[in-house]
Parts: sequence; structure tokens; C-alpha cells
Amino acid sequence: MKHIKQKITKDYSKFYLLPMNREIQAVHVEKMVNSIRSMGCIRDIVVAETNLIDGIKRKYIIDGQHLFSACQREGLPIVYRLVQINTDEELVEKMAALNNTSKSWNLINYINAWKYVNTDYMTLLKYINLYNLEPSMIAMIAMNQNNTTGTSKLIKKGEFVISNSKTAAMCKAFSDFFIKIGTADRWIKFNFLSVFTSEYGKYDHTKALLKLDKHLSTIKAMADPKYAQDYIRKNIFY
Repeated sequence: MKHIKQKITKDYSKFYLLPMNREIQAVHVEKMVNSIRSMGCIRDIVVAETNLIDGIKRKYIIDGQHLFSACQREGLPIVYRLVQINTDEELVEKMAALNNTSKSWNLINYINAWKYVNTDYMTLLKYINLYNLEPSMIAMIAMNQNNTTGTSKLIKKGEFVISNSKTAAMCKAFSDFFIKIGTADRWIKFNFLSVFTSEYGKYDHTKALLKLDKHLSTIKAMADPKYAQDYIRKNIFY
């Protein structure tokens, strides 16, 4: 494995923040400052020199933006290592991998990063902002998937693609059910989604919402996923 030489500078203007990285949180910077004051700076910032963002070759922080802010605040030199980046995809992959070791990324972090590379992520983010649904639920509808784990993995790898032309209409319709369901075990919501996607276009939406009002308490009390799915199909969508 190639050794990446350590570099040091106090010229803070050399560094830029990536638009697809997480926003800097002042609370986290404060924690980094306290850590530095207690035991010094014990890790390096990782930087990529690239022209992929705006056509101009600049040094972008891909890991350690909070540490950079803390060092700048304390007037300390920036200790960093420079890595090679050749493509947009490689930039997002390395940024996600490095950041995940310190504070795990959630799906929204991945979606915000990949939206600069894949426009389907931008559309996914639009639906997330429009409808009160979990990101993985919208992605499952958009990809015609029934497996939340598999869908999440595709999102993280940059392989999310909208293949369902009815995504917008289905998200709107399922959001109606989701609002009525309210507080419930997560597996119940995903079971409901599974039945909804298989029955979409074959049921009366208005009647189904009325039926949900009648059977909701029973559905929420269920403990068997298979039985719950059968019950939802029979009593809500038939």
C-alpha cells in the first residue's frame, strides 16, 4: 500500500469544502476544540486536489472538515495528507468511506453526496422533501423493490436509478396512508408499503383510506409480519 506523505501548513485559504459533504455543525466543532485543548490534534485531515468541482484545481477536504474548522479557530497548523481523485464517483466513494469511520453517514448524507453525480438522486431528494416518508420507502417505490436493505445498499453505492414511471403518484398515494398510520412499529409500515405497491392501480383509494380508519388499531396490535400483510391486503385493499 502506497504511503501518503504528511504535509503541514497554516495557510487556511488553500483549502475548500466540498458542496456534497455534510454541513459543518458548530456543536461538533466545539467538541473538536475541547479535544484538541485536552490532548492535541491526534489525526490528519484528508485532502483531494481536483478540478472536478468547478473546473479549477483546488484542495478539497474530503475527511476532517470539523477538525479543520477547530484548528483554524485555535490558530493551529493544518496537518493533512493529499490523495488522488480521478472521477466524480471516486470522490464521493472516498468521502463517504472516510467520513463513515468517524461518524456514520445516514441515507440522506449519501443522497446529498450522490446528487452531484446522478440526477436521479436529486429527484429522490425532491420526493423526500415533498412527502413525509422514509427515504428508503421512496427509493423502494422508485426502484420497484421490496427489500429495504438491498435498496439502501444501492443508494450508498451510487447505483440508485428511478425505474418506476409512477413514482410521484405512488409516493403521494402512500403518503395518505402513512399519515393515517402515524406512530407504529417500523415493520408494520414496511409491510403496508409492500402490500400497497403490489395492489397499486387495482384498488379504490378513497375506500381504502376509510377501511384503514376502521382497522388501524388491529393492524398496530399485530405481532406476526406474515399475518399482518395478509390482513392488510384483505381488509384494506380488497
